[in-house]
Amino acid sequence: MERICKNCELNLGPGFKFCPNCGQEHKDKVVHFKQFMLDFLGDYFTFDSLIIRSVRPLLFNPGFLTKEFLAGRRVRYIPPLRMFIFISIIFFLVLGSVDSSVVIEKSDEGKFLDSFFNQWFPRLFFLLLPLFALFLFIMFRKSERIYLSHFIFSIHFHAFIFALSTIFVILIDYIFPSSVFLSQWAFIITITVLQVYLIIALRKVYQQRWFTTIFKLVLINIMYTFSAMVIFAGVGTLIFYL
Repeated sequence: MERICKNCELNLGPGFKFCPNCGQEHKDKVVHFKQFMLDFLGDYFTFDSLIIRSVRPLLFNPGFLTKEFLAGRRVRYIPPLRMFIFISIIFFLVLGSVDSSVVIEKSDEGKFLDSFFNQWFPRLFFLLLPLFALFLFIMFRKSERIYLSHFIFSIHFHAFIFALSTIFVILIDYIFPSSVFLSQWAFIITITVLQVYLIIALRKVYQQRWFTTIFKLVLINIMYTFSAMVIFAGVGTLIFYL
């Protein structure tokens, strides 16, 4: 009996459970609702376990996921870009739930901020990802790593930025929204955690001396901050006058 893949119509030989062309599982019988739900739950909980397995080291083990990816151990974790998108979506959902009336009333400035944060802010981070990777490539060029390695580091670090920023927004808006003092301290702590995280991650991935790592971190901070300010100011000016 001829066996044909229902997805790509390739002729399958005997014993083929999966199509060698497209990878779809070959089933001779009709898929019943029970099997459909089992397949769905299997995919869901596999993804769920990957999230737990990936987010935990992202938050508490700086540089670990980058080292694992560069070492070729990739299947057990969420792919870097998918993780970045997943966490950034959560961040912007949380940011979108913030009561804008607490921050600013509807006005020209309010419309400008809405346009900037809702439309342009997510896109600008996709510019900062390769830019930050370029700074790493320049500062750690003696490590003989290709640009993609630095880009993977950049993705993981910016995913952590979004995760930490999500916690910061929740603290500011839900935990102590009316306390300026605590909000300021939360901001200072957030910036400090970012810097400590980045130092440890750089040290772990590039394995240079602490003094060298800290010195390069200062230069990267200067270049990155200046570039971000120029990009945000340029786009902000364009939005405001359009």
